[in-house]
Amino acid sequence: MKRKKITIPHKMDLLLDDLDRKILYHLDLNSRQSTREIAKKVGSNKNTVNFRIHKLIERGVITRFSTNINTAKFGYSNIKVYFQFQDFNEKIEKEFFDYLKSIKRVGWIVRASGRWDALFCFWAKSSFDFHKIFTKILNRFSRYIYHKEIIHNINWFYYNRKWLMKNIKVFPVLYGEKPGDEKLDDLDKLILKRLIENARIPITTIANEAKTSSQNVLNRIRKLKKRGIITKFSIDLDYPKLGIVFCKTFIYLQNITIERLKELYNYCAQQPKIFALTTTLGAWDLELEFEVENFEEMMSIMDRIKNKFSDMIRSYESIIITKQSEVRYIEE
Repeated sequence: MKRKKITIPHKMDLLLDDLDRKILYHLDLNSRQSTREIAKKVGSNKNTVNFRIHKLIERGVITRFSTNINTAKFGYSNIKVYFQFQDFNEKIEKEFFDYLKSIKRVGWIVRASGRWDALFCFWAKSSFDFHKIFTKILNRFSRYIYHKEIIHNINWFYYNRKWLMKNIKVFPVLYGEKPGDEKLDDLDKLILKRLIENARIPITTIANEAKTSSQNVLNRIRKLKKRGIITKFSIDLDYPKLGIVFCKTFIYLQNITIERLKELYNYCAQQPKIFALTTTLGAWDLELEFEVENFEEMMSIMDRIKNKFSDMIRSYESIIITKQSEVRYIEE
């Protein structure tokens, strides 16, 4: 007698229905949209959408309404440092990560499983600027660092979360590139600080704090977007709650041509579970970030990419991100 195959629903399917997914998708595209605007796009009504958003927050699915900033506009480059540890214990681990958090230029701190145990991102004005801080870290913790790798981000794309809905168009947002020299006054800084804390904060709340008009705050936000400083209003999700595994891959290229590289970038952008692509300078040439159901799904996607671009992809490595801090922007 042939046994019937039992399909176990994924954690996310038990937690989210189609309407939840649609709402999350549109909040991911622009989390400052009004509930009325979202309701129109998802075929519902304002009250229902408002109720669903509050439920998604209460259940811990949405952890933050985030505002993304392109710090290159202020002249900062993004440098990432990857660590393999040795003789590490809980006490040293806490001391190490607390020390990184105390450094204002450190924008993102990550714990990982795989070849690398941790990484952090540093907003640097120059290599000298970075080296000065990095030397202090090494002086304090070098005996616990078995191996390290320094990677410079040249530019990177974040994509909309295409996995939330079917047959979705790609909306890439570009970060990095050539450093600029944009300046912010006190009102701009206050607006950015409040939007980074909560992208859906009412304009009137910022205006009251700044002792200015709502129209003035609204005009400033529009200018910050036009100047390319604010790139996107989005959402942060609780990965464990949704059963999502956050993976990074490091790709080593060969026989690179501009035309073939463009094809690779376009192909990666179309993959629903890839949400970031970074061009790097260092030990490897490209980084991809995935939101997948499990590590095997990421490997399956990477196998397809490697087979399609076998002439150019020499090899790749992968890690699972197990814990991460919020992104900290230098001009908060």
